[in-house]
Amino acid sequence: MQKELNPELFGDKKIMKSSNLVGAENSNSMANSQNNFLNTDRQIFELKSQNQMLADQMNKIVATVNELIKNNSSKFDRQQALLTRMEQSHNGLAVEAGQKITQLSQKLNERKGLDLKIQEMVDRHNNVIKSFEVRMNHLQKLLAEKEAQMISGQAALNEAKMELARLKRL
Repeated sequence: MQKELNPELFGDKKIMKSSNLVGAENSNSMANSQNNFLNTDRQIFELKSQNQMLADQMNKIVATVNELIKNNSSKFDRQQALLTRMEQSHNGLAVEAGQKITQLSQKLNERKGLDLKIQEMVDRHNNVIKSFEVRMNHLQKLLAEKEAQMISGQAALNEAKMELARLKRL
């Protein structure tokens, strides 16, 4: 099967091959050329209208794409602003957390220092109490010795009184 172009595509009509119409062709050739111009004009008009429709469709597509670009750009700007706010908030929180950690560290160090001072005071107090207990024990021993000396002195005194009383009677 042989492929042929549509003869009306470029305004050409099918050429008649009959030999008895050769004379009629000349008179028809003027009509044909007139028809060819009309067909060509009609085809040009159709092509122009198709081009106009394509141009309109392209304009609509361009407008739609521009609108999408505008919407996406505004969304991107909003997202960028949100991201910037989040970064600022994060940085603020990080700085605040760092300051709080520093404050807590300082308070902890102060507390450790106070705890050491308190422990030193407790240790000194315990040492004072121990030395007091040692002295108290020593004093109790001395007191016990003095009591024993006093009792023995009183006994000796009583004995001496009795001896004096006995010597007076004699």
